[in-house]
Amino acid sequence: MNLHPLVTFVRSEYPKYANAENAAHMKRYMKSEMDYHGVKAPIKKQINQQAFKQFKIESIEEYDLVLKQLWDARYREERYSAIAFSKQYKKFQTLQMLPTYRMMIETGAWWDYVDAIAAHLIGSLLSNYPEEMKPEMYRWIKDDDLWIRRSAILSQLRFKQETDSEMLFEFCSRCIHEESFWIRKAIGWALREYSKSNADSVSDFITEFRSLMSRVTLKEAEKYI
Repeated sequence: MNLHPLVTFVRSEYPKYANAENAAHMKRYMKSEMDYHGVKAPIKKQINQQAFKQFKIESIEEYDLVLKQLWDARYREERYSAIAFSKQYKKFQTLQMLPTYRMMIETGAWWDYVDAIAAHLIGSLLSNYPEEMKPEMYRWIKDDDLWIRRSAILSQLRFKQETDSEMLFEFCSRCIHEESFWIRKAIGWALREYSKSNADSVSDFITEFRSLMSRVTLKEAEKYI
């Protein structure tokens, strides 16, 4: 299959700014099996903006193709571009894209990918298609994959007053016994963000479950209370 011109452009631009020292540091910091070009954030943003401006996406099928081709990468920056690209086209963030977004979570399986996908893409679907997505999130919170569970917990991260508190608290209480740092951190983070809009309900939840909360969960959850 031929690469989409946007993908070809992105892959041709990153090597121009490659920095071996930065790449080694980034790879160590992220504990990444994938290689880095060593391109820092301002240049990544510049490359992405040029790509989005130069190549217009006309259909959800084209959007899905570009996203999958960018995700099928050797270098981690290309996957960062995939996430930036996926957020760019809000009109194509529909239920049809859920399998692709889930694939990205499962194959990415690390916080730098998963958190952005959960908060922005899964969150967008949940906000726009609540009748379909809420049952799906209740399935995700029971999934064997911890990154899928983490995504369910973080799916309302940007909802503020629109948060479904019943769902949030149920997800948190369901996973509160887990020993995974990534789940414990997600619970604390989700509670912390919701506390900015409803401190009393989060405080009540903490009071009820404090004895079961890990230190990392409690530290995050109480940050703004």
